[in-house]
Amino acid sequence: MAERFFMHAAFGTFAANYRSMEKWAEKLTLEIDQKLEKSRVQDLRFFRIDEFKRNVERVEKFSSSCADCKRFKTEISESVQNINEAIKTPGRERRGYDRLINRLSKHIRKEHGFYPPFYFSYVYALFGIIGGALLGYLLVLVKPELRIEMFSIGISVGLIISYILGSTKDKKIRLQKKLM
Repeated sequence: MAERFFMHAAFGTFAANYRSMEKWAEKLTLEIDQKLEKSRVQDLRFFRIDEFKRNVERVEKFSSSCADCKRFKTEISESVQNINEAIKTPGRERRGYDRLINRLSKHIRKEHGFYPPFYFSYVYALFGIIGGALLGYLLVLVKPELRIEMFSIGISVGLIISYILGSTKDKKIRLQKKLM
């Protein structure tokens, strides 16, 4: 009987903590919306407010198993208190907000596998251009009289192949609902 009471009490405490954690992100999201309700849409996009709110929810979700996410919770709470000032006026608050959202995005991407839209298409395209330039250079060595054409063919082939590979990887990320 005592074990059953202890387990019930422990589960009740866990459930209460879970509900309060769940309310943390909701409360912060509502607070952000209230503080920025008169802000321009362009400012909200420029300062990545929607991404910030999604990352707040992710931090809450992963904070039980990730020590970095637990630390981010306090920084996020402090940043939300001054978010209106950070958006409206340049200075220390804005720099702090920019640093926080960049560190938060980097952490969410590296540790939890969320990526910006078209991330792999862009990264692979860069490597495709570099690889295609090398291929083009090798083709120029084979046919020196067609220098520009061979170089263009190499870059085109590298870019097309890398874009297809990057798009495939981006599609997998979208299907897994791992977009930032």
